[in-house]
This record gives sequence, structure tokens and C-alpha cells, in this order.
Amino acid sequence: MSLALAHKRRILAQGTAAVIAAAAAPLAYSPAEALSSPANAKKHLLLMEASLGEDLKRLSDLKNLASKQTLKRTELLPKYQDFIQRYMDSGLVMQNPVLVQVMVWLFDTEQFEDGLELADFAIEQGQEMPERFKRNVQTFVADAVIEWAFREYNAQRSPEPYLSDLLPRVDGEWDLPEQIPSKYHKLIGMRAMEAEQWETALKHLERSTELHAKAGNETRIAKCRKAIAKQAPAVTGAQ
Repeated sequence: MSLALAHKRRILAQGTAAVIAAAAAPLAYSPAEALSSPANAKKHLLLMEASLGEDLKRLSDLKNLASKQTLKRTELLPKYQDFIQRYMDSGLVMQNPVLVQVMVWLFDTEQFEDGLELADFAIEQGQEMPERFKRNVQTFVADAVIEWAFREYNAQRSPEPYLSDLLPRVDGEWDLPEQIPSKYHKLIGMRAMEAEQWETALKHLERSTELHAKAGNETRIAKCRKAIAKQAPAVTGAQ
């Protein structure tokens, strides 16, 4: 056999072996292939969690609430947006602390449409809140929205549509501490009183008290009943 022919056969053999080895080897990890398989997704998630840890430290170092909100809105939420979207599109199901933290930031920055969409996804997947929250996703969402709603009300701004839209969930669909749905009914009742919708107000205030006896609705309920009683003779006379 000539040296040239032997060399040619060695090159061909090496090429065949390389093709076989490449086919047998697992896909290499890269950001572009980060969510192409559960194994790669776990690797990428670890990297994203490490980045999230650094960003949470940055937030904790800020003392001013406005500065924290600005950082979340302008830098952190856009930073993780692509990863969250690709994870949602991937069909994978795994505990994803980054997704949950992004959801929290959306509620912190009052981006409720996106926050509720991500919350529904998190609930469907059984995602867990970070340990420091001591609550599940449903409780976090319901509490965050009603706290915001009372702030809006006290600032003489409307908390709708989120206040009413979430009511069927907080008082029916979700298993929550009774004080939370009680607050929803209380605020809806208070707003109905201001609109002199006495029967609607009474219904919600009574439900609030039914859920939580110490909700503090006694005076309002008495006022509603008195207003309804005054209306009764007028209705009877009109008939």
C-alpha cells in the first residue's frame, strides 16, 4: 500500500469516527440552545439565578424606594424579559425562581396586566414563592392588589378594574386567609356607599363582616340600612 493511500484512508477513518462521535455526544450548552432540553434549561436557570442574586443585592443596597422602582422598571424587568418569554414558550415545567421574582417586580411596579398574566402561568405550573414571602402565589397577588387598591382609593383614584375583576378569585376560586377577601368586599362596599348604591354597599359590607368579624364595618352597615329604610316609603308611595 502506498503511503499516500494509507494516509488517505486514515483521514477518511478519522472523519467517519468524528461524525459518529459528534452524533453520540450530547448537545453543547449555549444561550441560543438554553431551553432546548431540560438539561440545558437547568444549566441556564442556574446562570440566571446567579444573576438574579446579584440584582437582588443591588436592590437591597438602595435605600430609596423610588430608586428601587426605577431600577426594576428600566433595567431589571427588561433584562429578564426574554428569558421569561422563552421559558413560557418552551413547554418546560420546573421550579423557576427567576420567573416568580419577575412576577413580584411587575406587581411592585404596578404593571398589573403583565403581572396577572405571569401569575396565572405561575399558578398553573405550581411555582413557589421565595421562602422569605411565607405565602403562595395566589395570596401574594391578592394581597398586593388590595393594598394597592386602598392606596388608590385614599389618593382619590379608582382601583378598578382590578378590584372587581379579582373578586371572584379571592372570594371563591382561591384558598386565602379570610381577611383578604374581606378587604375586597369592604372597599367595594365603601365605594358603593359613596355612589349611594346602598343595597350593593350593604351586600358587600355584610359579606366582608361574615368573612372577618373584626373588619370594622358596623357603622357603615348601620348607615346603609338606614338609607335603605328611608328609600322604602318613597318606593311604596311611587307605586
